[in-house]
Amino acid sequence: MNISIVIIFVALIIFIFEQRRHIKFLKLVNYNQETRHIMTKHQRYLLEHQIETYKFSLDTLGYDRDEISKGNYTKHEPNPEKLQALYAEFERNESIYRSKNIQFETELELRETN
Repeated sequence: MNISIVIIFVALIIFIFEQRRHIKFLKLVNYNQETRHIMTKHQRYLLEHQIETYKFSLDTLGYDRDEISKGNYTKHEPNPEKLQALYAEFERNESIYRSKNIQFETELELRETN
């Protein structure tokens, strides 16, 4: 009788430790998934920014993206007002890009400290 009580008690202790180990494992998996989602979101933003930079380059050089899609690669010299508006838009996008990068790096640093 005493042996069976001791065996049940030991089994319960082992079960509790196994549950604690499993909880730690699930927390780690959750942390990794959240980090992966943050990084995927940032990579999407970087890709969108890169596309916008390519569009800016084409517009600055005087190429029309719609015409390039049709196979027309003629270059048109953009007027100074359009160039000035393009540069202002580009500077605004670069400022947003820098702040998003700082936000991303800060978020990752904060996750590392937790």
